[in-house]
Amino acid sequence: MAAERRPAEAIARRTAQSKACEDRVRQALSRLVKAGVPFTAADVCTLAGVGRTFIYSQKRPELTQAVLDARKHSVRAATTRAEESLDTQTASWRERALNAEAVVTSLRSGIQRRDEQVSDLTGMLYDADGVHLVQENTRLRELIRNLTRSLAESEKERTRLTRSLDGARANVKRERERNVTQLFGDNP
Repeated sequence: MAAERRPAEAIARRTAQSKACEDRVRQALSRLVKAGVPFTAADVCTLAGVGRTFIYSQKRPELTQAVLDARKHSVRAATTRAEESLDTQTASWRERALNAEAVVTSLRSGIQRRDEQVSDLTGMLYDADGVHLVQENTRLRELIRNLTRSLAESEKERTRLTRSLDGARANVKRERERNVTQLFGDNP
């Protein structure tokens, strides 16, 4: 009887261990699904502490299918979240681009208004007869050149007269000194 009991006990023990491993796999699956990150069958095996052959065993097709379905769902959920995030970012960038285009349009209209003002002001440079004020500018430039030339000549004349005046003063001073010397001699 002891020989009969041992295989039955071993089978019961293996069945209990297998059931415990299956429970750990299901717990690992639920943890990974709750985490919301994509995972692989190897991640489930590592977290449950079982080998890959345990999950892919033909004795447990429902467990294999549960792991594969959960893996597909996690990848699909992660992909969906990434697409939604990308759509949100794209919408944000799209809105920024539209705002930038509106600003560019506004700036272009401002530049166009300024160009029109410049054209109007340029048109005001002409007098009533349509003669451009360039002629007046040319006449004024010529007048400035003549006045500058006259000023330079006047400055030269002033310098010459200042030297002449200094020379005359020096002559008067020497003449006075000579007269004083003649009147009083060498004794002042």
